[in-house]
Amino acid sequence: MKRIEVSRPGFSFPARKKTIRFITLGCKANQYDTQSIRERFLERGFKEVFSDSSAGYFLVNTCTVTSGADQKSRNLIRRCIHSSPGAFVIVTGCMAEKDWKTLAAIEGVGLIAKKSFFPEGITAFNQRTRAFLKIQDGCDNFCSYCKVALVRGRKRSKPIKQILKEAGSLAEHGYKEIVLTGICLGQYGSDLGGRIDLGEVVGRIEEIKGIRRIRLSSIEAKDVSPGLLKRFSGSKKLCRHLHIPLQSGDDRVLKMMNRKYTSCSYRRLVERAREKIPDVSITTDCLVGFPGETKENFLNTIRLIRRIKPLKVHIFPYSPRPGTKAFGFRGEVGAPAVKSRCLELEKAAEECRDGFMRGFLGREFEVLLEGPLNGRAGGAEGLTDNYLKVLLPFSRSNKPFVSARLKDMHKGCFIGECIDNS
Repeated sequence: MKRIEVSRPGFSFPARKKTIRFITLGCKANQYDTQSIRERFLERGFKEVFSDSSAGYFLVNTCTVTSGADQKSRNLIRRCIHSSPGAFVIVTGCMAEKDWKTLAAIEGVGLIAKKSFFPEGITAFNQRTRAFLKIQDGCDNFCSYCKVALVRGRKRSKPIKQILKEAGSLAEHGYKEIVLTGICLGQYGSDLGGRIDLGEVVGRIEEIKGIRRIRLSSIEAKDVSPGLLKRFSGSKKLCRHLHIPLQSGDDRVLKMMNRKYTSCSYRRLVERAREKIPDVSITTDCLVGFPGETKENFLNTIRLIRRIKPLKVHIFPYSPRPGTKAFGFRGEVGAPAVKSRCLELEKAAEECRDGFMRGFLGREFEVLLEGPLNGRAGGAEGLTDNYLKVLLPFSRSNKPFVSARLKDMHKGCFIGECIDNS
């Protein structure tokens, strides 16, 4: 890592007990970055701990996607400082890229560290059966509300040789599902002269022995090409799940957001995906309360959500971000209206989710176990390839995959019954 020494002139790495606690905020790309940093520390003799009081060092990987994320980052940094007096606190991540002076002003921060765009890679992950693999970084979209392009930089693609090496290492360590992630994942290869694209990466990873599933994280609507949909229909490993951010179902708001599609083109894309990929799950993001959003604009979002019937909608209230184009937009939507709209959209999203899920009741699926079910004795949870969460009535299995019949629904999850196919 390139280090910016802001808190202490003449800085040198201090002597402390070599125990370190890692704290990550934000997206899958951040989680990948933390894992890469974790492996570098462990290679140098550090021991990872999971309680604040045991840490001689902290590594806080920050997020800056909303003002709430900024506040949470600052609060977690302060918690680390106060919970383990004398510990050395290292801060990295998206907030550290542009707002490092704000973080450096927090008394007790020892180091602000900028990340490399592509860390040295990973061999493991902090989950038992699934691993995130970042293959792309940066973004050239410059949506008017978004700070990510300002802190992550222009789009960049990881060399295919490095991707395959990491994927192979993860497979050797027992990971059965690889989740390909990036800041603008669908733009993979567009900076490499068109020699390779995301579909080709998927095809190359499919050849690696031991990997049973390949999942895409988030992909923009404009990047879901006919070729990529064809790859889904012809693949035995590519998971039938697309997370395609919507943000708004109103064309006027989409234009102000600098999104590169219309409500109609988005709807048609979802229809094509469902034609090409049987049982595909669609998940999405919606941004509520963008400056100038009228009640009718918002209702257009509700209407589109009801039409496409996604499995899940991640709902975010608009957050003004200094440096973005929308920061100067007029027409602020008041907090009570934003809260009311979020609740209304949440209700519609839950109805769509339940309606979509009911179509799978009674069917059998292969479930990749992720671990014991939190707070439920004798239970485990896992995912189908099309992103259905399944709760199962046992806590241990000697196999990563089990066959299950989906018997019932509970709060967005299925209750499953294991099937002995032996």
